[in-house]
Parts: sequence; C-alpha cells; structure tokens
Amino acid sequence: MAERLLLDVDEDGRVCVSAWRAGETLPDRVGDPIPLVWPLDGPALEELRWYLEDYLRAPFGVYGERGPRVEAQFPKWGAQVFEAVFGSGPARDAYTRARARGGPVEIVVRSGTAQHLGLPWELMADPERPTPIALDDQVVVSRSLPTAALGNVFTVGGSRLRVLMVISRPSGTADVGYQMIARPLLRRLEAVRGQVDLVVLRPPTLEHLESVLEEARAAGEPFQIVHFDGHGVFGEAPGGGGGGWPSSVMFNGPGPQGMLAFEKATGGSDLVPASRVAQVLKKAQVPVVVLNACQSAVLGSQLEAAVATRLLQEGAGAVVAMAYSVYAVAAAEFMTAFYERLFAGDLLSAAVSAGRQRLDRHPLRPSPKGLMPLADWVVPVVYTRSEVHFAGLRTSRDQQESLDELLDRMREQPAAADTEDEASPESSLAAVGEFTGRDALLYTLDTAARLDRVVVLYGPGGTGKTELAKAFGRWWRDTGALDDVRGVIWHSFEPGVASFGLDGVINSIGLGLFGAQFARLDRAQRQGVVEEVLVTRRLLLIWDNFESVHTLPDPTHATQPLTEPEREELRGFLDRIAANGKSAIIVTSRTPETWLDAEKRRIEVGGLEPDEANEYAEQLLSSYPDTKQRRELKAFGELMQWLDGHPLSMRLILPRLDSTGPRRVFPNTVSGRRRSVSG
Repeated sequence: MAERLLLDVDEDGRVCVSAWRAGETLPDRVGDPIPLVWPLDGPALEELRWYLEDYLRAPFGVYGERGPRVEAQFPKWGAQVFEAVFGSGPARDAYTRARARGGPVEIVVRSGTAQHLGLPWELMADPERPTPIALDDQVVVSRSLPTAALGNVFTVGGSRLRVLMVISRPSGTADVGYQMIARPLLRRLEAVRGQVDLVVLRPPTLEHLESVLEEARAAGEPFQIVHFDGHGVFGEAPGGGGGGWPSSVMFNGPGPQGMLAFEKATGGSDLVPASRVAQVLKKAQVPVVVLNACQSAVLGSQLEAAVATRLLQEGAGAVVAMAYSVYAVAAAEFMTAFYERLFAGDLLSAAVSAGRQRLDRHPLRPSPKGLMPLADWVVPVVYTRSEVHFAGLRTSRDQQESLDELLDRMREQPAAADTEDEASPESSLAAVGEFTGRDALLYTLDTAARLDRVVVLYGPGGTGKTELAKAFGRWWRDTGALDDVRGVIWHSFEPGVASFGLDGVINSIGLGLFGAQFARLDRAQRQGVVEEVLVTRRLLLIWDNFESVHTLPDPTHATQPLTEPEREELRGFLDRIAANGKSAIIVTSRTPETWLDAEKRRIEVGGLEPDEANEYAEQLLSSYPDTKQRRELKAFGELMQWLDGHPLSMRLILPRLDSTGPRRVFPNTVSGRRRSVSG
C-alpha cells in the first residue's frame, strides 16, 4: 500500500489532514481541523470550465487570447489549492515527510459532501516542484468517502478485460455534443497489450443492463468495467419540495440526488437514480465504473461527485469520471493508457495517473485553426474505496514497443486501423482514408436499425453515405451487435453487373454465408434459406447505390431499371425482414426511395457538424504544413462556413490552400454570394 495523506473535509468546510503510512493499521491525525479557504471563486471556476469546454470551439480574436491566459493561471491556482491544505504547520510537515521518504504517495480527498468532492483538486501543485501533483510519477490524487457505512468491496476475475459501454442519447440529435468515446477508443485498443472486449449495450436501458451483466456473470465471462457514456441530472429526492439546490448535496443525504439518463426501450429519457444503478451493479459484482456522464460547470462537478459516491457506497471499488466535457479523442487516449496499465498489473489509481500523463504529453486537440494545445489532463478524476487491480489479466503483446510509440504511430498513419485486407471478406468495409465525425448520425442509425430493421440512408452525392454505411458496419461488427464478426454483408447495385436485382442480393448473401454449396439450390430454396437466416440471426445487410434500381437509373441505358414486378420482389423482401427478422438492412441512395414504403425509416445525410468539419479539415490538411498560417485568418472561417461541412467539396477545395489564401480560393465566400457545390 502506498503512503496516504487523507484530507477529510466536513460539511462545514473544515479540513483535517491524517497520515497513513504503509503497513500501519490506522491513520494518524496531524494537527487540528482548519477552515478550507478554497481559492477559486465562482468566476475562476467558470473560467476553468470555459477553457476546458468552449475555448477551442472558436479560438479567434479575444477568445484566442483568453485561452492561453486562463491556462497560464493553472500554476497559480494549483499553488493556492496546495497552500489551502498544506500551507504550514503539522499538515505541511506530514506532506514533506511523506515525499522525503521517496516512495509512492496517495493524496485522498474524503468528504460526504458533493460540493467539496466536486472541486478541481487535481490542479493542486507544490510550488517547490516543477509539475502539478496529479502529474507526478510518485503521487496519486484520488477522492473517496468517509469510512463509515461502507459495505464490502467486491472483486472479479478473468483473463480478458471486458468493458460494457452504455451509450445513452435519449434526446437524439439534441445530444450530439456528447461524442461517442467508443469509436476512437476502438481504434486505439490494438495498442493495449491484452485482449479488451468492448461491448455496447443495445438497447441502453436499465433493465437490459441488468440482464446482460447477469448473463455474462453466469457464463463465466463477467464485465470488470461498466462505462456510462451519456449525461446526468439532479432530480428531487422522494418527497422533496423543490425550492432550489441546497448549499451542499450529500451523496446519501436529503435534497436532490444524482440521476443518470438511460433510454426507454422505445426511445426517450429514463432518469434513473444513482442508487438504483448502484444496486444493479452491486448485484452483478462490477468493481469499476467509468462515467462520462456529467453536465458541465460547477453543478456538473457536484453531480459527478454525487453519482460516483453513491456507486462507491454500494460496493464499487472505484469510479473513474470526466469532471468536464472532454474531446472524444482525448478520452480515448486516456482510456487506452488506463487499460494498458491495468494489464501491466498497476493499481487502478496509478492507471488513472498514467492516463493523465498521456494527455499532458500529447495535448493537441482539434479546433477551427487546426490542432491546438489544451491542458485537459485535469479532466479525469478517480473515486476509490479500495486498491483495485486485476491480477488475472493476461498480456498478449511483446513489450518491445512502448504504448506511447504505438499510439504515436497510429496517429501518424490514421487510416491503418480502418483498412481491411483486400482479400478478406470484410474488405468491402475498408475506409477511404480515416472516417471522421458523424456521431449523431451513427447513433441515430444504430437506434433506427435496431428498432425499424430497414433504414434508407439518403442524401446528395458527395455527402459520404457510402463511407457512413461502411463505418456503421464496422461499428456493429466490433461492438457486439451481431451474432458473428463476419455478419456484415455488403451488396452494391452496380448497373451492368449480374447482381442487379433480388436474385443478385440473395446469391451474394447465400454464397457469403454458405459457400459454393448454396449455388446447388434452386431459386425458391435459395430465397427461403436466406430469409430464414435473416429472421433467426443478427446480421447486417448494406445495399449501396440503390438509386440505380429505379429512381436514378443508369444514364447510359446499358442497364435498364427494374420493372415493377422486380421492384415488388425487392419491396416484399424488405417488408418481411422488417416485420419478422433479427437482422437489419441499410439502404444508401441519393433519393428517399419513397416507392419502397412510406413507413420505412429514412435518415437524411447532409454536411458535417462544425466540430466534425474542423476535424476533417485537420485530416485533409495535415500533409500541407504551409496551410497552417492561412488557417489562422478569419477568411478561413468564412470559407469553412461556406463549405457547410460538405465532405467532397472540402476534399476538393481545401488542399488548394497549400498555394493560395482562403479569399482567393473562393472569393464569393467573402462577398456573401453563395452557390451550390455539386457532389
């Protein structure tokens, strides 16, 4: 056990420091309790929140100057937090002695009050040392509860690390600000030395969470981690009368309580008290919970603390949380380093420290100006009540290359993880370049495919429908949505090819599933076998270029559009799968294909969201270093507005910035004239 310094903060805001040396049974209090004079007032906390959550969205003009100015306050704020606790006297002496012994030290902030636990303790900095305490190799900063009223901590074995991710977006497109951390995390998991199973809970309901956890435990493949990727709110406790928030919110006291926003089975929000979630996790004996679930600002940090402490009280060994909204790519970098250290046998708190250090060493995040530094290492926090580690995990990668080297190489070659072997059955899902953005559309598509079975994905040429369909196929394949990782079947309706029509569809599915023996069946048998499989198994069919079937036929007339009887065959096939099957079919087209059925689910594909467009611009221009200064100009922002996130237009136009300025690329963007950009 590391030597610990316990900072106990009571409800009245007094802090008492205790020293707990390794091997000793109980801690020794040093000095008398003193009032905690927290140095960051409301405006300073709002500056911190703005810097972490809003700064890089528009780092122009005065905001471009404000961001670095706020970051420059970190050392001063950190020293002030340190002085508020270890300023002088016995507390400072205990800290000095602990550090002088040279071993690992854990600073644990304990309180039953979310108002105090939710403060940014990770800023703490010893003014006599060069780095903040949370980034020190020998120090861990964590949060916890008073020792009273805590039950037994449960543990779980297993040689693989299994993570069940709950991605909840009950407000649909209104929740687009919550990027799906699972997507960039999946790509980075190949860098981890052991096997990590990342399974997405579908549907993201509390009832389904309970059943999946129980089934996994009964099968001898328990989940060690549940990752909630969504948001939370404060709700009134039973019998509460409202009247505003209390000055302090207790994890188990009166007043509003933390709630997590799950979804209902048919869509919409299901607000579940943290106590109820804790009971489900306790029943399944899940030792670690990861939360990316908090509203922003000061209230959000209190919410995160209220939820995390309730989970600890019911038996979770640790809760890792994001105290502020975080870039998905940054959260994925953090989690990859975190998982890597768990496989190396480190304690969970040390794994969190490794993740923070990874964020500090690689601080560049996407912005309209390109990649810019952001000190978001303060965002991850850890709540612990026991020393959690997984001794049974087995590593599978030879430690010849460090994690940092692997992740850096993946960043330099971004398309590698999304590219399949051309000879593999999954080669049709290979990405053209690195797929960027589309979190809202992917989540909408995920829900629609699960509930409606048949979905028409439509939009003008150049908006990226085919790449979106490929990305969705990889997403379902890699996150446990299908019965088999080979369960994505791609079919493109190409004029002039024999596979044009239902017979071609049936043959491509059957040959892919059963091989050459399928061809020996007659036509009726082939169709019957395929429909039976789609009804009984969870597969995903992707039909690309569907407009050529009828609505936009081959302009050369080399292939005639399908006749009405042939279209009726396709329509009947889709109707039967939608009504009876476990499988889903994604249809991509330039038109809504209204002839299929007015009730079919349709999702329109337009331009990228502004944040996604910024990320895509960075990807397109990464090999053109001379464009960096031109991206600093206001005219570049106007050009990006004019392009409106249209992927093909961005791909054709932005590289021209290598040789000329944004005003000369498209002068009309400055004069205000707008005209359509064909795809």
